[in-house]
Amino acid sequence: MTLPEHAICSLMIAELGVRQRLGLQGVLVVVAAGVAPDLDTAAKLFGDQYFWKLHHALGHSVLSVLAIAVASSVIGRAALKLRNFGLLFRWSLLAAVVHCLTDSLYWWGIQPFWPVTSYELCFKLIEYLDLFVLTIWLGGAGWLYRSSRAAEGASTDRHRVAMLTLSMFAGYVLLRTVLPQPTGVFHLLTGGWMYAAAQGTPVLDWW
Repeated sequence: MTLPEHAICSLMIAELGVRQRLGLQGVLVVVAAGVAPDLDTAAKLFGDQYFWKLHHALGHSVLSVLAIAVASSVIGRAALKLRNFGLLFRWSLLAAVVHCLTDSLYWWGIQPFWPVTSYELCFKLIEYLDLFVLTIWLGGAGWLYRSSRAAEGASTDRHRVAMLTLSMFAGYVLLRTVLPQPTGVFHLLTGGWMYAAAQGTPVLDWW
């Protein structure tokens, strides 16, 4: 997924059990943990060769995910004075693991056991910049923002929005698992459109 989609997904996860006990600061820590595996994109600064070798390996391995969860929890405890280290660790770990699992759904693999082995976990179910996936996450984020603006019952509403948004994404993944690869217009909507974009398009070219 794209970085904004990972951030929204992590936000939805945090809304399930962190905001109620650790507040907004706890949510921010979990969201940070949920996007942190993509820090390995910094390998692109050293050249495409390193990017393709290290992205989805360096930051997406079991060891990296554990380190991210520990580091997030330590920062939350030391810098933000969040007391429940165990709770923060569990939710940060969940967000980082979900990041890696959702990446494995796409047309590239993650290397969960790097650097011991280069084995790839790759399901090839979803294309990058799938507009249905993007709609689910952006729609959920907008709905969550609207619910947060409501003073009465806001906490319950946010929890419901998070559950429904995550369930919709899971349902879409299930559909893509059982249905054949889309063709025609549906192929364009599920990510094929980016191959029709002009070469050198800044955002697409960077990614």
